[in-house]
Amino acid sequence: MTAYNDFLFSKDRLSDFMRKQFDKVEEEVRIIPKDQFLSAPKEDLIDHTVSKLNIEPLKIHEESMVIETSESTINVTGRHDRYNFGQPIFVPGTRVIITIPYTGDPKLWQLKPSHWRSSFPRATIRYPDSSGIGYIDLIVEEPSDIGPEKFKRIVDEKLDDIRFYVENQKKEIEQQNERFFQSVEHAVNKRLNILEKQEGIVRSLNIPLKKREGVPDIQPIKIQRKLVRPLPSPPRSGFKPEPGIAMDVYEHILGIIRHEGRTFETTPKTYAVHDEEELRDILVAHLNGHYQGGATGETFRKKGKTDIRIEEENRAAFVAECKIWRGQEALLKACDQLLSYLTWRDCKAAIIIFNKDNSKFTELLLKVPAMFPHHPLFIKDLGCQGDGEWRFLFSSVEDEARRIYVHVFLFNVYFKT
Repeated sequence: MTAYNDFLFSKDRLSDFMRKQFDKVEEEVRIIPKDQFLSAPKEDLIDHTVSKLNIEPLKIHEESMVIETSESTINVTGRHDRYNFGQPIFVPGTRVIITIPYTGDPKLWQLKPSHWRSSFPRATIRYPDSSGIGYIDLIVEEPSDIGPEKFKRIVDEKLDDIRFYVENQKKEIEQQNERFFQSVEHAVNKRLNILEKQEGIVRSLNIPLKKREGVPDIQPIKIQRKLVRPLPSPPRSGFKPEPGIAMDVYEHILGIIRHEGRTFETTPKTYAVHDEEELRDILVAHLNGHYQGGATGETFRKKGKTDIRIEEENRAAFVAECKIWRGQEALLKACDQLLSYLTWRDCKAAIIIFNKDNSKFTELLLKVPAMFPHHPLFIKDLGCQGDGEWRFLFSSVEDEARRIYVHVFLFNVYFKT
């Protein structure tokens, strides 16, 4: 485990180090193998690259620090608080070693933030081991006769210096990390455009959904993105484009469901009498009122008792499950069923939950989102999309590289009779 003993935060400028990270963006995007790059969802490409380049700020864990004290002999020659007649002076002293665990990039101990002091703390830095935890050893030696209060003040001043630099680094790094996302997104889009133009590659064969004329549009909502997951392995046979629906179409479909669900909530007495299948049929009718299908005139098909699907070649590009809330176990089974369907890559899905029987709706708003991250096929939480809405990313049962966006709605149609 490498260690160094030196003045901290004094060697190079943090801003220069961060600028070099930015210079690596396009190269990190370029070195992703082509088949893997084309088969992975764009969000994963961005998250993967950002996670490689993001700088992890230092964090000192003072709650776990330990202190070791011992007697020592200290050379006080030349100190302003001691008489000095030109001869070396040694006095009894106390040696204190304060060991503090830390996490973060150990290179940051040498980098100076934009806000700094005229003095720099000195300590021994031990690099992280396989656990990712490193240690900083702060050594303080003072004559024994200075008294415990002054000794404590000296220790506190040294710790305060370290906290000052760590905190100022963190602020600067967090601002810079936020810019990484836009830079990486630009680099990913740039490479996609180059591949499409130079090699005629199409990432997905978009299933055309024709909107019916005269139907008012519904405003989409923004997706909250979070980090981070390694890229899935590319398909063994190489990348091949597959049918799917565009994200803006997905948002529009969800907007229709949202609008109808809110209508259900405003008149719960009317809708609470219906079972899962009947509620599903009402939604399907409204969805097909917005989109024109082929010969049947229907874009959205009913399968089983609760399914809503858009299909192409016997695979689902959009699939939804309508369920009455009957507890967490039943909802997890519904999630299992949805993820087991044969889907195209980047399938868009929804789980629509209706609460008919529980008067404590607020409790359900906490229970529903908490259960999905425990599913074995869960990849990441894409954030709360509004009151009673959440979005998650899962992998398919049949193939890790197949991704399923699952938007979860919880509508309250409880009516006390």
